[in-house]
Amino acid sequence: MSRLLQFISSILLSLLLSHKTCGISFNTNGCGTSKGCFRSPETCTTSENCDFLITYAATNSGTVEFELSGIEDWIAVGFSDNQLMAETDILMCVSVDSLDGHYYADSQQTPLRTDSTPSSAVNISAREFVDNRMKCRVSRVINPGLTNFKDLNEPTVSPCSLWTTGLVVVVELANILSDGILMTLAWTLFAFVGLFTARYMRQVWQPTKIWGKDAWFTVHRVLMTTTVLLTVTGTILIFVKVKGWSSGAGAHPICGMIAIVLAVIQPIMAALRPSPNAPKRGIFNWSHRIVGTVALVMAVVSIYLGLNQNQIGLGKQGLYAVIAFYIGEFLVFVFEFYLILSKRNKEKRTMTGDIPMQSSGVETQQQQQPDMSPQEAMIRTMMFVFVILVGFSVSLTIIILLVSKD
Repeated sequence: MSRLLQFISSILLSLLLSHKTCGISFNTNGCGTSKGCFRSPETCTTSENCDFLITYAATNSGTVEFELSGIEDWIAVGFSDNQLMAETDILMCVSVDSLDGHYYADSQQTPLRTDSTPSSAVNISAREFVDNRMKCRVSRVINPGLTNFKDLNEPTVSPCSLWTTGLVVVVELANILSDGILMTLAWTLFAFVGLFTARYMRQVWQPTKIWGKDAWFTVHRVLMTTTVLLTVTGTILIFVKVKGWSSGAGAHPICGMIAIVLAVIQPIMAALRPSPNAPKRGIFNWSHRIVGTVALVMAVVSIYLGLNQNQIGLGKQGLYAVIAFYIGEFLVFVFEFYLILSKRNKEKRTMTGDIPMQSSGVETQQQQQPDMSPQEAMIRTMMFVFVILVGFSVSLTIIILLVSKD
């Protein structure tokens, strides 16, 4: 009888070891000191309350031990020199244990499983799939010297360049790119040109009408409405994809939401604007202008932060495009300063009698503005073309960089 019990116990033990399930649980204790960690949300502490948690630590036997946990039916960690899926060495645990093992992605396509993953290089010592959460413990030789296995001692491969993948960790690039492209077009092109049009082109285009309205107003309204529509569409896309707030995305969503709120406020302010001759019209003009400018600045900052997220990883390439945009915006501010000085000089000449004084009496807003010289109209038109070129060039550059990373 005792031999039978021993035989049954040995069978059960073998079954347990073969499936490598042992109630895995790990936490963030020691993160940043004795081990490295990736987790979401940042406030989570265990493999049970994190959407995903990956820890890693070097051992004395020339290996790195990884602990992986994530919602859904698979979780993986990858090693890449460029923070993208191309040429990525991947360790993956799947709810179907026969799919566990080493994978390699030579491009941004579905990674392929390595046939007969060598046990000398990779060992999955424990695994568990419970309540739609995949967890496993994997050890990986630092430098196995095998094809498609990266040397983890290489300086280009560090904890910061680990690319974690899984249904929770990886967001499909299609939706992210759609959001990025929509936001880029909305703010670096349409909003930039729309703001410039309202501020500097109204006198140049008078008395031209489009759809029964002043040309500058129609162009401004169309461009800014397009900006709001693209912004709202991009926001809905990304919120639907990530299923809520991206708590691990840093300041990117915060800056983006500030820009979105201000963008929505703008048309409301415009609808409630006082008449051109109302005493509070000046307050509205400055408020409308300031809100629009702050929205533009916050949106472009958010775009850059989004381009620098791991899912996109443009890095300095994205930074250069944003710097080029801000140089263009700075030149617009220089242009504003030039117009202020020009206006003051004209007012001084008016006071000294070089330019005839306007007649007394009630003046309309159009009469209060002196006639624009052909030279100034030409300069404003040249700046308008410059703004379009800057917006179009920066937008096109960012879109090409985004698509090329896909």
